[in-house]
Amino acid sequence: MTANVDTQLRGHGPRGLSVKRRGERDGGQRESPRRRSTLVMVSRIAFILFVLSLWQFLSGRVIEDFLISNPIDVAVKLFALLGDPHMHDNILVTAQELVLGWFLGSVAGAVVGWCIGAVKFLGEVLEPIIIAINGIPKVALAPMFLLWFGLGIGSKVAIASMIVFFLVFNNVYSGMRNVPRPLVDVAKAMGASRIYIVRRVVLPSVSVPLFAALRAGVPFAMIGVIAAEFISADEGLGNYSMEATQQFDSAGLFAALVIIVAMVVVGGGIIGVFQRRALAWMRD
Repeated sequence: MTANVDTQLRGHGPRGLSVKRRGERDGGQRESPRRRSTLVMVSRIAFILFVLSLWQFLSGRVIEDFLISNPIDVAVKLFALLGDPHMHDNILVTAQELVLGWFLGSVAGAVVGWCIGAVKFLGEVLEPIIIAINGIPKVALAPMFLLWFGLGIGSKVAIASMIVFFLVFNNVYSGMRNVPRPLVDVAKAMGASRIYIVRRVVLPSVSVPLFAALRAGVPFAMIGVIAAEFISADEGLGNYSMEATQQFDSAGLFAALVIIVAMVVVGGGIIGVFQRRALAWMRD
């Protein structure tokens, strides 16, 4: 009888209480991220509303309306543009240039970064040359690309892909150089195949910086596309923005900026979905 009582007391004693408290703490920790995410979202919306309200107040009172417009006029202009078939063509052209420039630059940067990082001799020879070329302002090369590829979509894609190339190359090359050599040596010593080493050692080291570069490459590719359309284009969001600026149409300019930002956010979100799936090994 005494032994049974002692067992029950131990189950409900300090250890049992500690387990219960730990469970309560765990439950609180599970709930706190939800509350925090809600707080972050509410704070984000409140900040945006504050900025819009301040913008509406300053427009026409402190700053001339034709310089900064106002949120109401921008919203009206935005809805009008979204219903304009000509604007649909501009969005489609810019989207094509963005996707092609990002894709070609990402593929080329990943392949070159992987090859140079895998072969030490190539890295020693080509790394300073690529760094020197990367120091050239990409927009300064726009006239040369216009000469080579013409005034169409090719020159915009070339500028965007060149910008993305160096971004992805640097991250992939750094990831290849930071592959833990002891793990590679241990895997080789245990008879692991080259494919196994790539899957289990190399890819985990390269995947994180690679996807970081891919996500960052979307806005950088958009910068290249819009800058090229500023220089020479007869269609696209950059061309429309330039025309709106020349006509002092600030509402149209801000509406075009909203569309550009939305395209960048959507592109980054799509890459983020693939990133979470591709890096699922981090949560295993």
